[in-house]
Amino acid sequence: MRLETKWLSGIAAILSFLFIISCNPTNNEDISFNQNIRPILNEKCLSCHGGVKKLGGYSLLFPEEAFDTTDSGIHGIVAGKPEESQLYLRLITDDPELRMPFEHPALNKEEIKLIKRWIEEGATWETHWAFIPPAKDINPPKQSSSDWPLNSIDQFILRKLQENELDPAPEAGPEILLRRLYLDLTGLPPSRSEVQTFVESPNREAAYDKAIDQLLDSPHFGEHWASMWLDLARYGDSQGYQKDPIRKTIWRYRDWVIDAFNRDMPFDQFTIEQLAGDLLPARTDHQLLATAFHRNTNTNDEGGTDDEEFRVVAVLDRLNTTFEVWQGLTMSCVQCHSHPYDPIRHEEFYESMAFFNNTMDADLRSEAPLATVLSPGQQFQLDTLKQFLDKYQNTGDTLSNIYRQAVANISTIQPGAVPVMQDFPPDTMRQSHVFVRGNWLDRGELVAPAVPESLNLSQQPVTEDRLGLANWLVSADNPLTARVIVNRFWAAIFGHGLVETVEDFGTQGAAPTHPELLDWLAVRFMQEHQWSVKSLLKDIVQSASYRQSAVVDAQKLDKDPYNQLLSRGPRFRLSAEQVRDQALAVSGLLSKKMFGPSVMPYQPEGVWNTIRHVARWQTSPGEDQYRRAVYTFLRKTSPYPAFLTFDSPSREVCVSRRTRTNTPLQAMVTLNDPVYLEAATALAQKMAKVHEASEQQIQFGYECAVLRAPKPDKLATLIGFYEQARQKYEAEPEEIALLVEDPEKHDPAFAALVNVANVILNLDEVLNK
Repeated sequence: MRLETKWLSGIAAILSFLFIISCNPTNNEDISFNQNIRPILNEKCLSCHGGVKKLGGYSLLFPEEAFDTTDSGIHGIVAGKPEESQLYLRLITDDPELRMPFEHPALNKEEIKLIKRWIEEGATWETHWAFIPPAKDINPPKQSSSDWPLNSIDQFILRKLQENELDPAPEAGPEILLRRLYLDLTGLPPSRSEVQTFVESPNREAAYDKAIDQLLDSPHFGEHWASMWLDLARYGDSQGYQKDPIRKTIWRYRDWVIDAFNRDMPFDQFTIEQLAGDLLPARTDHQLLATAFHRNTNTNDEGGTDDEEFRVVAVLDRLNTTFEVWQGLTMSCVQCHSHPYDPIRHEEFYESMAFFNNTMDADLRSEAPLATVLSPGQQFQLDTLKQFLDKYQNTGDTLSNIYRQAVANISTIQPGAVPVMQDFPPDTMRQSHVFVRGNWLDRGELVAPAVPESLNLSQQPVTEDRLGLANWLVSADNPLTARVIVNRFWAAIFGHGLVETVEDFGTQGAAPTHPELLDWLAVRFMQEHQWSVKSLLKDIVQSASYRQSAVVDAQKLDKDPYNQLLSRGPRFRLSAEQVRDQALAVSGLLSKKMFGPSVMPYQPEGVWNTIRHVARWQTSPGEDQYRRAVYTFLRKTSPYPAFLTFDSPSREVCVSRRTRTNTPLQAMVTLNDPVYLEAATALAQKMAKVHEASEQQIQFGYECAVLRAPKPDKLATLIGFYEQARQKYEAEPEEIALLVEDPEKHDPAFAALVNVANVILNLDEVLNK
């Protein structure tokens, strides 16, 4: 055992040495602060000498502090002279009272050597890559020796693959590719006939481009992408906290998001309207409705709570959410002290908070201020009915039932009072202060609205209101917004971002796997696409990189285990919403109805018993039970349980990245939840209608879900399972009633078919894209 341990330790030491050698520059290369030095400082030094602590009066967070003197009057770094730099001397001393990191393992020889060389070369301090504006003249690398690239994205991807001695995968089969495209753009699978038409198309490329355009124009596009945004907006149908009262009208904001995505509202306008639509000149009702983005914060109307305390909590949440969503920064780290790793000072947190501190909302039970508005869906219905009435008055009988029904329908379209943002007038503005150590009761110096200096590259003053902040976020000078947003959409398509930490572009976040591609996409998004999300997504799904087969070999598993180099196509489990929507779509139950109040499909009895009984779950009637998941009622303290099982968040706070898990509970849901059993029953009914023979029925059901014919061994397995189930129900007919509700269908063959349909909907090929 001891010999084995020593042998393993030896191997580990060799691997560590090889890793250091591979990452370190050669003697002829200059030391890079960002690549070679910053990671060491972040890991070993900044916990004591950064934004949280400045032990000995010394900090390595900002260059001016790093080159300054310590409390003892000695310079921490003297450029070109490591022997006069306390940073270096404290690393090499043998005195345990002086050696740094204090009471922690010493830096290894290679790390100390890097720091010494860096100081000798002048201790050049580089700005973190994400805080440098993307270059506007990036050109995709030329690949004259390969005909694989289909667009510029592929040229960047191919270069990285070649650097790692990898080849791209061949294109996925047409059935797999079309299903992937449908799921990525609309969240719904194609029909069996749509796949067949695509497969049989004489011009596959033209058919693929046509499919892209049709899906981008589909009303289901906005329904799908709204789910991602609603995670960021912490949207829910309740106020949060213990009582968690219902917000009966907030669904109008959700419909605004769906409509904005469907209309391909330019993302800069999408940003401005949500952060400051109320401040726009001649603003519309829908621009005011958009500001409900920041009224999704929780409201606490519990008896005995301090309204001002929870108003401040909401303001802090708005600040942290804004910087996470648009800047990819962990701004919440700065509430109590300067950021431990990023160049954002403590007082800058409160200068940024001041943009949000002048709103009229104050943690009131009424949730005032409110705006009485129609949702975009309601407005469309109203305009359509009015157009119909205008035409009918000229051509038809205004006393007819058709006319009267249209008039009656108009009367049912009523606006609702939605919580929105509204500022106090200038003469009654709130004052903003630094909270000493983050304590809202301990007010420090007075501050005015401003953005962090390290991000305001032009150093131009920003207008001191939310509109000024919103305009700055989407300005050409902002180094982060376009990068962060294109990375979000890339991550949604490929399963991981070009920057894996989509929520953190700071120095502790992951480095981009393809930095030039990220910047090229960001600049193209802003300049050529004019912030068009649909154009960005079209670039991605048209690429050969996206179209690759997801089949992986041993070499790629070894060199690219997590597919960060894009050596194959994306393959991962569908989202909670997609799992449900797909089951309903494949079975034929899915309702195409759009917009309107949130609905309550089946959920187990007693789920809401954990909350004070201020509301009841009442299962929606008719087709509302089968509407898309985005319309499902979401109570923040007790979200829809089937969605939670598939990693959907509670939406109490902003969530940039859902954790993707794989647990037995997920199989329990899709095998046993009445929603999925009903979908399996409906699919079985479709299967039973196509043919009398069980083999053809099962093959049809498989093709409906997987969208390609089953291989002989899979078909044989399903047929065998069917026969076992049929024999069981013939022997125990009383068991049929436990599975099939309709007495007219209490037939062993049909019950067995329901079991097969249930298995098909649970196949790995179905639950993954």
